[in-house]
Amino acid sequence: MTLKKQTFTAVRWTAFASLVRAFLQIVQVAVLARILAPEDYGLMAMVTVVLGFAGMFTDWGVNSAFVQRQLVTQEQRSSLFWLNVAMGALLTLFLIIFSPVLAWYFSDDRIAPLLMVSASMFVISALGTQLRVTAEKELNFRPVMMLELASAAIGFVTSLVAAMAGMGVYALVLGGIVATVFGAIFAWMFLARGWRPMWRLRMVDVQPFLKFGGGVMAVGIGSYVNASIDLLLGGRLLGATQLGLYSMPRNLVLQIQMVVNPIITRVGFPLISQVQSDVAHVRSIYLKTLNMTASINAPLYVGVTFFAPEIVAIMLGDGWKEAAPLLRILALWGLFRSVGNPVGSLIFGMGRIGLALKWNIGLLIIVPPVVWLGAQYGAAGMAWALLIMMVVLFIPGWYVLVLPLCQAGLVKYTIAALRPLLLALASVVPAYLVVGALDAEIIRLVIAVPIAAALYLSISYKANREWFAAMRELVLPTTGEAS
Repeated sequence: MTLKKQTFTAVRWTAFASLVRAFLQIVQVAVLARILAPEDYGLMAMVTVVLGFAGMFTDWGVNSAFVQRQLVTQEQRSSLFWLNVAMGALLTLFLIIFSPVLAWYFSDDRIAPLLMVSASMFVISALGTQLRVTAEKELNFRPVMMLELASAAIGFVTSLVAAMAGMGVYALVLGGIVATVFGAIFAWMFLARGWRPMWRLRMVDVQPFLKFGGGVMAVGIGSYVNASIDLLLGGRLLGATQLGLYSMPRNLVLQIQMVVNPIITRVGFPLISQVQSDVAHVRSIYLKTLNMTASINAPLYVGVTFFAPEIVAIMLGDGWKEAAPLLRILALWGLFRSVGNPVGSLIFGMGRIGLALKWNIGLLIIVPPVVWLGAQYGAAGMAWALLIMMVVLFIPGWYVLVLPLCQAGLVKYTIAALRPLLLALASVVPAYLVVGALDAEIIRLVIAVPIAAALYLSISYKANREWFAAMRELVLPTTGEAS
């Protein structure tokens, strides 16, 4: 199979899995939001931000180094496997010991037992990490995606049963643990292909991966702190209920790019790694990746911005009406944030971790005070602070990260990133005006969505041909390319 065919096959499977996962998550949110209270989601947001930060240390970044490095011995792979397990066990123990301190920070004693229970996911997940990473390195995404979907579905059913049994926020925790357990089991059942790690954990095997991996971890820590500072500060300044009203629309917004972007960027990292010596080829891949992700994200985010009250009413119910204005602001923030996301594949694929590290250090100086200032005006102030900051950083992000790595000019970068936004506005605004006089939320959405979609595809056929052609090829593969 040629590299192009491998790429399209991988993208098709990540797309399929992402869409199914998105459907499961929409159903989960729509159902559980009517059973659980905003306070439960506020507590879970505090737990999640701690788990996410701790997760930066799970493998010391060596799994990304494993993907980026082309030659890896069996001895090295075995040592990397046991390093994952050892780090997972240490993180589990660390969170159990320090959970009271973290509960003190958030001024809520309920956080400690939640963290103690959730910590087990680190050591469990580590048992299957090496197998998943190996499959992705080989662009063998089909089994990885199927296993992720199966474990996510099992986790959702577990959360639903637990929520109906009155377990409150523990229903969300239990669903995550069960999904993690089955993810590890399925990895060994379907991805191992007879491989078993040797009883070997030696520094000489791990050493070649630590420099790049350590840089990846440092970048990850900086990125995560910058991306999660609103939850870290909001958990202390706003309280569980207000944080729940803020975190739910925030999660919905991020879920769009977490579904859309990995369809392309998850494949982009190993793909750029394979052609990293050819700058022109890298530039072409990056700009296509940026245009693909922006072209899918833009109509979704613009649609959420205009129809936020309808989405909140249908998905979350009457108890979440206060979240609608926040969803509008955060949807625009998510749109600009999604533009910067594909640069991660470029940085890691080119092995330029130092550049990303400098960028994140600079953001650590800017982001926390901006978010803290916004938080003084409540959840809405925090959301506006994030949006304004993301817009201001658009050009500096290109100049510091994109230009040095692939020599993409500002005009081409801006066209790839923002042209879809203009096309989305030209499609969603007419649909919004058409349904404006209708009363029922669901009727407005049912009529508006096909109108906006038809307009967007028609306009894109003329004004964004490359994306339109790529989408057609993904949906209708040419003979011999289907897999």
